Amino acid sequence: MEILLQKEFVFHPEDDRTNRIISFETERNYDHLEFVCEYSPKTISDPDLVAREVQKGMDKSGWTGRKLFPADMDECKVLMNFVTFSLDHEGEYVGCAHRHDPEQVIVISEQGSSRGFFAHKAAKGNWRIVLNVQAAIPEHELTYHLTVIGCDKPAYTYRPFEMHCHTLHSDGRFTVHDLAHAVKDYGYVGFALTDHNTEAGQAELTPELEAETVPAIRGIEWTTFFGHMLVLGCEHYVDWRFALPEDIDTYTAQIREAGGIAGIAHPFNIGAPMCAGCRWDFKVKNWDDITYIEVWSQEDPMVRTKNIMAIEWWTNLLNEGHHLACTAGRDWHCKDSEDVITTATYLGLPEGKVTQENALDALRAGRTYVTLGPTMDIEVRQDGKEYNLGDTLKTGACEVRVDVRLNERRDMWEKWGIEVREIALTGPAGTKKYPYRGDLFCVQAEGDRWLRVELYGDKDGQYGQLLAMSSPVYFA
Repeated sequence: MEILLQKEFVFHPEDDRTNRIISFETERNYDHLEFVCEYSPKTISDPDLVAREVQKGMDKSGWTGRKLFPADMDECKVLMNFVTFSLDHEGEYVGCAHRHDPEQVIVISEQGSSRGFFAHKAAKGNWRIVLNVQAAIPEHELTYHLTVIGCDKPAYTYRPFEMHCHTLHSDGRFTVHDLAHAVKDYGYVGFALTDHNTEAGQAELTPELEAETVPAIRGIEWTTFFGHMLVLGCEHYVDWRFALPEDIDTYTAQIREAGGIAGIAHPFNIGAPMCAGCRWDFKVKNWDDITYIEVWSQEDPMVRTKNIMAIEWWTNLLNEGHHLACTAGRDWHCKDSEDVITTATYLGLPEGKVTQENALDALRAGRTYVTLGPTMDIEVRQDGKEYNLGDTLKTGACEVRVDVRLNERRDMWEKWGIEVREIALTGPAGTKKYPYRGDLFCVQAEGDRWLRVELYGDKDGQYGQLLAMSSPVYFA
């Protein structure tokens, strides 16, 4: 992160309907540029000034003597400053933010820019900003702050995985070959092979198959009398058959010693007699050996009570001080007979490189989020440092930045009318929602114990639906 330009401008009433041009040079390429724009005051409600200016406007517009309707009067209660932002690079028009928000963060990137702007490489060369003063309130000054930040590619790129799959080696209907191809067809870059109580299918994960499709995480779903656990990446087999509710910590320690990780699958499935052992009844004492919780199980997860209960339980565990990542898993057994609302678990990988070890490291570190489609680039800043999901910051103020993107795996989810309307921050004190306007979301937050990001919006004709949710950052 490099500050390329910081400017403060003062506009006077006589600057109404004028342009202010700011040019600057970048000496190298960046992953993206951020333009942080803020001006104040936005509105003035002095009744005498408003009355005078409204009368002037009416006289100029030929409204004198006309009957005014209530809707007319509603538009004449306050005066508004209005400054828009447009951008060129090397003489090429990049776009414009014609929006009334007095605080905006505009992102320019080859991968996708803020709404109103074309995708454009954050390249070296001459950049020109034009501030268009659409309206400057008489008798008052307007202060405009502009900061331009050059940002390099983040250390971790988040990629989509399917984290819970079965084949003919247990109760699935996929061959390993067909599963790998189905995963690729659905736009995932990797998957976890988690057959019930067997690793036999892993022998069919040949280098040729993974090169032809996508890399796999070797795993197993421990399917016991007292709960199901997704065990990934063990260097040797760990026996699952004799685990009891009171001694599960002994088994999770063995998994850790074997180089693997443990995640709790669908903890609030209905158990016996519907599905003996599907509900989580183990008594965990050492939560350090549990890496994640599958908070979303199956397709269209938020129409299922078990997933609402799983999120509530996960939240309570976070409040108790445990560090636990979230995942989603389709519990995928066979080809879909009809279109379904799928989920994805995004894992933060170094340079986006998909390997089993990178995936396991992301889970261990808590670099995960789950989504029905829209993707998130999340960064938390504090004292000039940048933090990733799963990191621990000091308790206190921080800046949360969320860049929502709508292009990855789009053919899998846009048919369901998924549209982001709100960004939310959830922590021990509850959830605070903010409107999503298409720009980089940036807000100051007070960190206490943990904080996660959520997206809400439309889905399949329903409003206010949870669309995505991240693992937390932590505070100590």
